This record gives sequence, structure tokens and C-alpha cells, in this order.
Amino acid sequence: MTTEAHALSQLEALVAHGPRFHGTETMRAASAWVESELVVMGHAVRREPVSLPGWHPGTVRRVLVTAPVERELPAWPMLWSAGTDGVVRGHLEVLGPEGIWGDSIVWQRFGVRDTRGRIAAVVHARDDGPAAPQPLPAGSDDGVAHLAIGRLDGLQLAEWIADHERVTVEVSLDSGPRDRSVSDNLIVEIAASEPGSSDPAVSGTVVVCGHLDSFYNTVGAYDNGSGSIALLELARLWAVSPPPRPVRIVWFTAEEWHLLGSRHHVEQLDPAARDAIDFVLNIDGLGRGDHLETFVGPERFGFAVRDAIRAYARATARTLTTVDRFPPTRGTDDASFHAAGIPSVFCTFNDLHRLHQPEDVPDPAIARNIAWTVPLARSLAETMPRPERTPAPGLL
Repeated sequence: MTTEAHALSQLEALVAHGPRFHGTETMRAASAWVESELVVMGHAVRREPVSLPGWHPGTVRRVLVTAPVERELPAWPMLWSAGTDGVVRGHLEVLGPEGIWGDSIVWQRFGVRDTRGRIAAVVHARDDGPAAPQPLPAGSDDGVAHLAIGRLDGLQLAEWIADHERVTVEVSLDSGPRDRSVSDNLIVEIAASEPGSSDPAVSGTVVVCGHLDSFYNTVGAYDNGSGSIALLELARLWAVSPPPRPVRIVWFTAEEWHLLGSRHHVEQLDPAARDAIDFVLNIDGLGRGDHLETFVGPERFGFAVRDAIRAYARATARTLTTVDRFPPTRGTDDASFHAAGIPSVFCTFNDLHRLHQPEDVPDPAIARNIAWTVPLARSLAETMPRPERTPAPGLL
């Protein structure tokens, strides 16, 4: 079996468990499958429980425009949204932009002002692509319904309102809180092939990570079954040929829940354990295309990573378009480490039109990018020198 065919087979086996939403039975089944694969390789697996306030998405999610034309908009409840008490009726008004994952992306908000004059629901229009759920920003009103719609529907609503049309809607949603939800981070510690290396540049630990969980509405082949399988393949390689420095592989839960799995992990590390980490390599979303995005901090570390990736692309005759963003986004697990002053790399073949969609299913092009990324990740983890530490970022 070729490397790509093996990656596709592994990805199909993982997503066969269903959506891996934090705290669900399907997430537990997927975690057990990953653990069983690792045990067969000879690795010991440590489970790190992450307990969070629970939430369920419900089954009713409706945004119906009743004027100036009648149209039902595809919509998903935002994570942690309250439900409605029956049907909320009112007119829309523009509330202004909002940052999702900090200021990583910017969406538009519309308020539904009901007949009593209250903002009784909020409609969130995505910046690009079809409707896709996201976690609510911190400080959101947890007493009203929040639903996500797609970019084009948001542009149409904004145009009507700008043209002084009265836009009326009916909103129904039955999501809401539930008892606490628990899933586990899965951790594998891989010892160096040469313990006590005399080279201080590669003697610390590298954390190679990705999130295992998905959103409630998708099996998440791209986001992030792909990264999870890439981690399994790295674990398989290192089981046979250990790296020259210690490596910790972590499959995080609750990335989709404001990074709470990786935040919990970082909070458990004492100062000495944090300092022992040379850098973090986060693999999140190896989509179908040839557009590779990297997010690296500190900036000088990013220069070195950029050069290494370009050299690997030339060596593999891979034609890519690339974007190197600084500072790192706050939308995935490396941000938990970056916020603690630990150097980090985030790699993704972004596939935004599959993000948090039921259509995010296994694809040979995803498997191709898994197979291409694994040797790159192995090389970065094994050879990149320890970056110089910079102070943890402040507010800006």
C-alpha cells in the first residue's frame, strides 16, 4: 500500500466513528481507536482529562427571512448559544463587526429586535464561504440565540438594510447548556535516540500536536482528522527510529471549544517544564489544495521555518502557493503555547469551504497532503534549533 493510500485508509477509519465533538460517545470511541493504534506501535499513552461546562447543539436551527422576500437561510448554532423560547420574530439591524478567535477573522453581526424592543437573537455572517458554526467570542450574551449564516446571505441582508428595506425574520433554535462534558488529551512521550545530547540546540523537547475533536456537524476529515492521522504516522516512524531530541505528541480535545484542551495542558506545566520545550509544531487542517499557510512566532523563528519549508518543497518538486502570517493566529492550539511565551509553528493546507461542514469527508487530495507533510514535520521536529525566547505577548 502506498503512503497516500495508507493515510486515506487511516483517515477513513478515524472518521467512521462520526463527529468527534468534545464530551460525546463518538469522541470517546475515536480516542480509544487512536490509543489502540499507538499501543500496537509500542507507545505508552497518557490520558489528560479535560472537563468543561457542557452544551448541546439541538436539532432545530432556523433563520427565515419573511420580508422583503421570503427565504430560509442555511444556518448553524454557534457553540454555547442559548436557544429560543419558541419562535423569535423581529426585524434585523446591523450590530457591526466581531472578531472570531480573537481577531483572527472578522464576521458581521445582525441583531434581531423583537416586538418588545429587545435584541432577542444575533445572526452572525461569515467572512467567506457557506454557513459554518464557530464558538462564541468571550463575553457574548448567553441568554439569546446565536446562529451563523454564510457570507453571501450576510451581504444580501446588509444590502437590504443599507437600502432602507425593513428586513423581518423568524428565528428558532433549541441549543443550550447541559451537564459537564469530559474528553481526554492523548499524550505520547518519545525519548531521544541519544539521551543527554551534547548539542544544546536540539536537546530540549519539541511538542508536535493537533486536535482530535471536530465540530458537532461534521466528521472533520480535513479539520482535523488529517492532522490527527499525520501525528499517528509520525508516531509510527519514531517508534522504529527515535528522534535525536525528546518529542511529545499530543492529540488535543476541545480545540473547537476555545482551545480549552491545549490551554488546560499548558496550565498544568510548571515553569521548568515550559522552559524545557524548544518549540511547538501544530498540524491543523491538511486540506485538498496546494496553498500552504504557516503561522510562526517569534518572527525570526518564522524566517528559519520559511526557508526550511521552501527547501523541502524544492526537494520534493512540489509547487505551492504560500502565506506566512505573523503574529500567529489565535484560532488553534499553538496559540495556547504562544501566549505562554513558547515558540510555535502552525502549518495548514487551508480548505475553508470545507471548514465545519458536513461535506468535510475523506478525500485522496487530503491523503496526499498528509503524506507530503509527515516527512516535513519530522524534519522540522528533529533538526530545527531551539529558537530564542521572547517575552510572552501582551495585549497588543
